[in-house]
Amino acid sequence: MKIRFSGKFLLISCIFLLAGCHKLEATTRINPNGSGELQMGIGFSAEERANLEKQNITPQAFCNTEQKSPNVTVTEEQRGEETWCINTTSFKSLDELRGLYQQRPGITINRLEIKDGKFYYDVDIDTLSENSSFSNLTEITWTVVMPGTPLAHNADEANGNTLTWKPAPKSGIVNLRAESEAPRGFVFPQCGATLAIFGILLIQVKRRKQNFGSL
Repeated sequence: MKIRFSGKFLLISCIFLLAGCHKLEATTRINPNGSGELQMGIGFSAEERANLEKQNITPQAFCNTEQKSPNVTVTEEQRGEETWCINTTSFKSLDELRGLYQQRPGITINRLEIKDGKFYYDVDIDTLSENSSFSNLTEITWTVVMPGTPLAHNADEANGNTLTWKPAPKSGIVNLRAESEAPRGFVFPQCGATLAIFGILLIQVKRRKQNFGSL
């Protein structure tokens, strides 16, 4: 299943690549089963918003919050004089997350997998190349909420399972790397099968007792 950002959100992003972008906040929340949520927020100053609205983007639909898309919500926030358009997309697997990442030019995925009870995250962000969606950003905050306790990482900040990188603008290719535990949940089928067998044996024992009592 391929998930895409909302059309207006991508349109604004593309226009902003030409106009010069202000800030980007990206947060990826990953569950132990590989599902999760990706939140991408772009911050606009009052001047940048006014310039974009001249490109036939009406104030009422600036972030296109009324657009309805499966697994996607768009919200608009005012933070002082800044306007933030925030796109939140849920994903069911790491393959879907990979597809979401690959929609943004400038991201290279080196490793993104859960294996042997561990989660591996290894991504490169190109902050310099002209064709990268990160090259015109003046501030980047990249956060990943790991599915378990971090074991190793090169993040700038760490708070529990939350790791945050703050790459310097136009600093070239920046590597974001982390490894964490990926707790395995309750394996219901195996336990369920065991309970079913126990139940059958219990019924058979009761039937034998009833048959013996009727003799």
